[in-house]
Amino acid sequence: MNNLALTAALATAPSSAFNELRERPRFWFPLLLVVLATLGVTYWYFSAVDIDWYKEAVLLNTPDFQNLNEEQRATAMSMMTETTMRWASMVSLLFFMPVIYLLQALYLLLVARITKLPQGFKHWFSLICWSELAALLGVAVAAILLFMSDTSQISPGTIAPLSLNELVFHVPPGPGYTLLESLTIPSFLSWALMIIGVHTWSQRSWAFSAAVIVLPVVVIYGCWAALSFS
Repeated sequence: MNNLALTAALATAPSSAFNELRERPRFWFPLLLVVLATLGVTYWYFSAVDIDWYKEAVLLNTPDFQNLNEEQRATAMSMMTETTMRWASMVSLLFFMPVIYLLQALYLLLVARITKLPQGFKHWFSLICWSELAALLGVAVAAILLFMSDTSQISPGTIAPLSLNELVFHVPPGPGYTLLESLTIPSFLSWALMIIGVHTWSQRSWAFSAAVIVLPVVVIYGCWAALSFS
């Protein structure tokens, strides 16, 4: 399969897509597509939003900012221009997205070594990158919302429109906000694809495959929730 056929197979017959990746692991296409699409919608958001409104609506409500004294707050606010906010966000994404994928692949490689699976790092990194194509669903919805917006006072949740926070909880910026914004429908779809991938490659039970993927998610988000709401 070429990359486009493989992308379509992930949506319609994911097991066949992972069978293809087992024989020919590759990752550049999904990695670049997801990273560049996310960078694009982030650039668009910070080019369109009223930065002064954004600073008051978001930054003033963060605990770290509230702990600053008046002089420190004024200095911080003056430094947060449209350009610095845009590029700081994009550079963070450009660094952290591949690093997170790398850590996930290393975790799966460790599990593979412990459970005697033959796949190497390239296989697991490919599995992670292709599974993360589900993130494009959220990017597409965000782009539609930005295109339809008739105001510059655009909620930061617009670039995570399928998060549990935007769909269910509606928690304002503050404790727990980032956690709930990070839990998205595309994330659950990505985890589901990873489970299918592990099941396809390992030929182990669905319970084994689900445990491999879900266990670190529960640990990470459980610790994050404990810190956020303590």
